[in-house]
Amino acid sequence: MTLPRAIPAALGFGLIWMFLIVFVLYPLTRIFYDAFTDETGFLTVVNFVEFFTDPFYLRSFWKSMVLGMSAVITASIIGIAVAFLLIRYEFPYRNLFSYLTMLPLILPPLVGVLGFVFILGRAGTVNVILMDWFGLDNPINFMYGMHGVLLVETIHLFPMMTLSILDALSEVDPSLEEAAQGMGAKGWRRFRDITLPLTTPGYVSGALLVFI
Repeated sequence: MTLPRAIPAALGFGLIWMFLIVFVLYPLTRIFYDAFTDETGFLTVVNFVEFFTDPFYLRSFWKSMVLGMSAVITASIIGIAVAFLLIRYEFPYRNLFSYLTMLPLILPPLVGVLGFVFILGRAGTVNVILMDWFGLDNPINFMYGMHGVLLVETIHLFPMMTLSILDALSEVDPSLEEAAQGMGAKGWRRFRDITLPLTTPGYVSGALLVFI
């Protein structure tokens, strides 16, 4: 590399590192420092003791864990089904369907939340129809609470699982599935014993993204 070309490359490399240090490394380091120090700057674990002995924070922590695991399960069901449908079957408007399944990943989360409120909220379309047509006195709670958050998170995050599974499925050798079918493994058993284990790396990466 000649000197005139090396200078812009080194400058770009330095700018990238500066960006990472200022906006990634420094904030993370500061968070860890504040977590393990008190107001006077001495090392301590009292912050963690207070967190894990406070009922409010413990309740929030365990609900977050339950929500994360539940979102992984529900997003896995939808994401794997969509990925398998896209890569194993040909059907009309397949490309349009694939674009639409990625739409929740592109749209801002607020748009999805407002959409669910307008459709499933207490004064949403579904409750209005149920009360007008079926004479319900009170609206049904479709989305206010943990189940509502799980519903919105599932719709918003399942494309992450779909993308990870699509990438993993594309690397699976079809001859392995054909051999399993020739040995008598069909349908669900072939998917459970052959296809799903081969997509484990993609599934794990997708599950981690959804959980986080």
